[in-house]
Amino acid sequence: MGRTKLSAEERKSQILAAARTLFAQKGYSDVSLDEIAAEVGVSRPRVIQLFGSKQSIYEAIVEAAYAAHPMDQDLADPISRKDDTAVFEGFARHILKHTEDREDRETLKILMYARLREDSFHRSHFHKKDTLMMSRLTDYVGERIRAGVFRDIDPRTLIYCYQAMVANLAIYKNVLGRMDFVTIDELSRECARIFLEGVRADSP
Repeated sequence: MGRTKLSAEERKSQILAAARTLFAQKGYSDVSLDEIAAEVGVSRPRVIQLFGSKQSIYEAIVEAAYAAHPMDQDLADPISRKDDTAVFEGFARHILKHTEDREDRETLKILMYARLREDSFHRSHFHKKDTLMMSRLTDYVGERIRAGVFRDIDPRTLIYCYQAMVANLAIYKNVLGRMDFVTIDELSRECARIFLEGVRADSP
């Protein structure tokens, strides 16, 4: 019996999965369309027919990662209630939970390459879509500072520091497997507690 012919959408899914793995292993710049095609077992022209370019594949990975885990759904309610603990615990839990499985770990690795090279994945993943709600959380912190709840520190600095802390813990916990002594829920609570103890205006 001959092999079942895959639909265009099934083939596109294969190509995206192969490209994501290769980008995570080598970085976007060091992966060619020929390598992606060979990994899937199709021709380079077929990959181009389906996606147009390597850049389009890259952007499709960004879109898929964003669509799969929209952070705004996790944080909308605690932000509206001004529940600082729930906001920052939810932020940490979202990142830690969604870097547990292989596909999400690969996306995290791609992001690490992107940060070092300042390439398009970083710009798309963070700025175009505000994927991690950096702008919205900066506004939230600014509101809490004006309300006298948080210390008078630049809101952007606070948010980037918190995001960097959580992202690095995601690497230790989910990529390197060095933090088996703590669960994701426990780690999320501790991240929020440590952060808020440092920024609350009434903290000693």
